[in-house]
Amino acid sequence: TSVVQLAENQQYIRKQLSVMGLTAFVANGSILPRESGVSSRPMKNATPFCSPASLEVTMQLPHGGPLTGMGIKKGITLIVGGGYHGKSTLLKALELGVYNHISGDGREYVITDSSAMKIRAEDGRSIQHTDISMFINNLPNGKDTHSFSTEDASGSTSQAANVIEAIETGTSLFLIDEDTCATNFMIRDELMQRVVHRDQEPITPFIERVQGLFHDQGISSILVAGSSGSYFHAADCIIQMDRYVPREITTFAKEEASHFPALELPSQQISLPDFHRIPKTARGFRSNDRIKMKTMGKDAFSINHDTVDLRYVEQLVDSEQTAALSWLLKYAQLHCFDGKKNLQKVVEELMHLVHTHGLEALADGSYLSANLAMPRPQEVFACFNRYRSQGWL
Repeated sequence: TSVVQLAENQQYIRKQLSVMGLTAFVANGSILPRESGVSSRPMKNATPFCSPASLEVTMQLPHGGPLTGMGIKKGITLIVGGGYHGKSTLLKALELGVYNHISGDGREYVITDSSAMKIRAEDGRSIQHTDISMFINNLPNGKDTHSFSTEDASGSTSQAANVIEAIETGTSLFLIDEDTCATNFMIRDELMQRVVHRDQEPITPFIERVQGLFHDQGISSILVAGSSGSYFHAADCIIQMDRYVPREITTFAKEEASHFPALELPSQQISLPDFHRIPKTARGFRSNDRIKMKTMGKDAFSINHDTVDLRYVEQLVDSEQTAALSWLLKYAQLHCFDGKKNLQKVVEELMHLVHTHGLEALADGSYLSANLAMPRPQEVFACFNRYRSQGWL
């Protein structure tokens, strides 16, 4: 009974987020730090989470009465603070708040918008026919960024593709930690803009797009920053982590930022790509019998002679999700890629199939030779986008 009640409470909070204009909720008393970098168990004697009074909201749960915690509003939220004070720990909890947690985890009531996507640089990843022109244009080699392809992406092009592909999934929240970002994708300070003119720089940094993405497209951002203060001007809410205790410092930070010149930002409205990318069946999928698959833990799987690298798809939490992604890719290659449907339609069909008939439907009537756990649609998109043999129309 307690397990069911916990799940119902979590689902209730998840539904309330949008109603209350929130992207995430972190209950007071939550234990966010983990025992170690390789353990998911809560740290003993850790500081319990306590919301700043100005960000407190109270949920009336179906079971157990009122629950108070920090509500992160839609918009642009900046998390700052010194090293080792809990910035990335909070963001990591929010990353995994797209899933419900079991009792005793410490993060049972850390609930995040279920479509949230962690965005990072991913040097060396494959990008196929992705429109990254919102961020990268006029490359010196003349390469087309409206349909960009590479087998070995740089930090900035990989992060640009990750943002665009996240938008393609229908996300309404980006989660970003500057520690895992390409600096030239995130920011160009005023001095650099004066020395290297805008016309000579092919990258439009994220700071020039973050407000437009929210105001024009409804996509919020939660960013962790430890070294650059440039995002103070753009942020709607600023939270400082101080020894794992959050403090809201928006007014103070804005006053301090007013003494420094703000970056000049473009005024044009953001328009999104049309996302009319149509996948086609890759070679080697003509016969169901000869397709070989192997899951390599949580971080990768092989299918035929290709390895799909998912190390930096950071919201995957279980090797059984990775196994499910391999079966979803196989099923899509055999049944969904008809040269007419775009990737959004393909993923929609796959999700409908699984929700209607269960994961066993992916076995296509044969023996399901693996334990599978359900990934989110966002990870299905990420998997297809990292399959190097995937063809596109």
